[in-house]
Amino acid sequence: MIRQTLKIILSSSLLIAISFVLLYIVSSLYSPQADHVPLLNDKRVINDDVKAYRPTISKVAKEYGISDYTDLIMAIAMQESKGKAVDVMQASESLGKPRNSIATPEKSIRAGIQYFKRALNRSDNDPSLALQSYNFGLGFADYVKAHGGKFSVQLAHHYADQKARELQWSSYGDPDYVAHVMRYYNNEKQKRALAKNTE
Repeated sequence: MIRQTLKIILSSSLLIAISFVLLYIVSSLYSPQADHVPLLNDKRVINDDVKAYRPTISKVAKEYGISDYTDLIMAIAMQESKGKAVDVMQASESLGKPRNSIATPEKSIRAGIQYFKRALNRSDNDPSLALQSYNFGLGFADYVKAHGGKFSVQLAHHYADQKARELQWSSYGDPDYVAHVMRYYNNEKQKRALAKNTE
């Protein structure tokens, strides 16, 4: 009787442990904050399609004096199109054109980098504010300056809600854009570090 009870307890404990491990893996795969488990995040690094644009991104970033941001711009391209669209940087709207109206990846990269540079300038070189402004538009940087001057996810959500109401849209932009871009940026850095350590 005692042996049978022990077996049941051990089986139950094992089942609970397996459930927790599975839950951890699933939540890690889908959480935007899952940078601490790089081996589970191989789909959240810069893919080959975006890597193919690195020479162009690097060249244009240097022209605009922001070559230090090359890896971050790669992460923007990954978030925007994963390298699958002609308008790699989804920059048509920054030129006042309809979405996906830029005709070549090179023009998209140039327009995207130019707009990111403007966002950096408007954001006093705060990368987080510049990233969110890249998604929302440069007016977001002014909104932050009028509301304490420091970027926060909470302000991004408030701004998105306000703009959606003003425009009578169901939603406006991606208020978690910074986390989504930085996920690719940080995971790519982790991947490189792991590769270097195993050489």
